Amino acid sequence: MADEAKLDQLQELITGKYLGQAGIHGVGIRRKKSAIVLYVEPGAAEEHKRTLTKIKEEVEPLNLMIVEEERSSTKTT
Repeated sequence: MADEAKLDQLQELITGKYLGQAGIHGVGIRRKKSAIVLYVEPGAAEEHKRTLTKIKEEVEPLNLMIVEEERSSTKTT
């Protein structure tokens, strides 16, 4: 399906351009919703509204979902 290939391309593009910026700590896909999912630090969405709006424009006509959640720790003891 064309949308699935487009989602994969957009995920790669958005990850390369924005991961680690504007509070973004993850980029995923929700295929059933034809959406790119950004995982951002709580409160970052409002603080970085301009960047997130730019990303939304880049993924259109597909959808952008923003999930505010803490970055999971990969640190082991």
